Amino acid sequence: MRKTAIRTLDLGLQVATLAMIVLLAGIVLMGVAFRYSGASLIWYDEVSSVLLAWITFTGAALAVLRNAHLGFNGLLFGLPMPFRMILFWVVEALFVVTFAIVVWGGWAILEFFGTETMTTLRFVPRVVVQGVLPVAAALMILGRLLTLPERRDAIRAGRDPEAEEISHEIARAEAELARAGRRP
Repeated sequence: MRKTAIRTLDLGLQVATLAMIVLLAGIVLMGVAFRYSGASLIWYDEVSSVLLAWITFTGAALAVLRNAHLGFNGLLFGLPMPFRMILFWVVEALFVVTFAIVVWGGWAILEFFGTETMTTLRFVPRVVVQGVLPVAAALMILGRLLTLPERRDAIRAGRDPEAEEISHEIARAEAELARAGRRP
C-alpha cells in the first residue's frame, strides 16, 4: 500500500508540475505575442509569477519524494553506525518539525488574506496564490514519511544513494561508449 501511495504521489506531482510548465510556457508565448502586437496582457506577469512559484514548490515536493534534495551523505556515512542512526533520526525530526511549522504558518497566512483576490484577475482568490506554501509543505512531509523506511534501511546497510547513482551513471556512460565503439 505504501509503494502504491509513493507511485501515485510521484505521478500526481509529475503530471501537475509538467502541466504547469506547459501552461506557463503557453502564457509566456501568448504574452510575448500580445505585447509584439501592441496589445499587452495586464495579467500575464502576475499569473506567470504564481505558476513559477507553484512549479518550484511542487518540484521540491517531488524531489523530497525521490530523495533528490541536497544532503550531507559524506558526513552521515562517515560516522560510525550508532551515531549515523542518531543523526538520521535528528535530521528526520528537524525536517518534519520545520515543514509542519511551514504548513501551520501557511494556513495562518491564508486566513489573513481572507477574501482578497489577485491584482489583475479579480476572480482568482488570493488563497490560490498563497496556497502553494502549506500544500507543498504538507506534500513534502508526506513524501518524507512515505520514503522513511527505504532511507532508514539504506543507511543501516551503509548504502549511499548518491554514490549508487554516480556508479550507475558511470556504468551507463561506459556502456554507451562501448556501444559506439569507443572505450574510455
